[in-house]
Amino acid sequence: MKTILVDDMLLDLQLFELKCADIPDFEIVGKFTDPAQAVEYAGSHEVDFALLDIDMPGMNGIELARRLRLLRSDMIIVFATAHPKFAVDALRMKADYMIFKPFDQEDIADVMERAKLFRQRQKKRIRFQTFGPFELLVDGGPVHFRSGKAKELLALCVYRGGRPVSIHEMVEFLWGENSTISTENTGYRRTIKELADTLRACRAEELLLRERGSLRVRMELADSDYQDFMNGSAEACCAFQGEFMQQYSWAESAVYALQERKAVMLAGKAPEGRPD
Repeated sequence: MKTILVDDMLLDLQLFELKCADIPDFEIVGKFTDPAQAVEYAGSHEVDFALLDIDMPGMNGIELARRLRLLRSDMIIVFATAHPKFAVDALRMKADYMIFKPFDQEDIADVMERAKLFRQRQKKRIRFQTFGPFELLVDGGPVHFRSGKAKELLALCVYRGGRPVSIHEMVEFLWGENSTISTENTGYRRTIKELADTLRACRAEELLLRERGSLRVRMELADSDYQDFMNGSAEACCAFQGEFMQQYSWAESAVYALQERKAVMLAGKAPEGRPD
């Protein structure tokens, strides 16, 4: 778990690092006495867990935590403070945990164990792979679709980022812009049913929302390499090699924007917005 430590007292930083040096599964990737530098780092690097002092000059730990959560909403935030009066503020901003100074080895071990539990709970059983060929993974394994069109329909919904996809758009993207919707053209209805049946078979039926005249995917129920990339994950940045849902020609328009975003990320800046 990639971890940053932020405390205006250098001695406290060194003490925490020393005490957690032998704890497995944690990698301290940054130590900061200046909160602004921590924000800058997190804007262009993957950070899973942040241990923050609260009482710091300039930007305090509460404000720092808010800024870090804007960069990555699932970042685990733990406060370390000598002042119990800050507990209410920490709860209000939905911190994951708090420890009080002076802390000892047992306190550190407890924080790290809780952080691992938080991370495990955050993991979702549904994941989309979009870099390279599109795939749906459930419980770590790829899903076999009943038809290629059903898989492409799901890919289109993911491409739209959870926004509704109308029946007209489904027909245009999957069957061509010259196709028409009529009582004779029931292909889209069959494809929707095949997709729903596939998701039901792998216990992921809640992923799909059928609304009047449209279909959408509940993206909040799934992880994806694309979402990791948009959240500034260094691993996802490296994973993107210029291919995005490569089996579908309609997804090609997103590749250039993703390449631009990757260049910005590698330059150490915090990009904004979606590529589509």
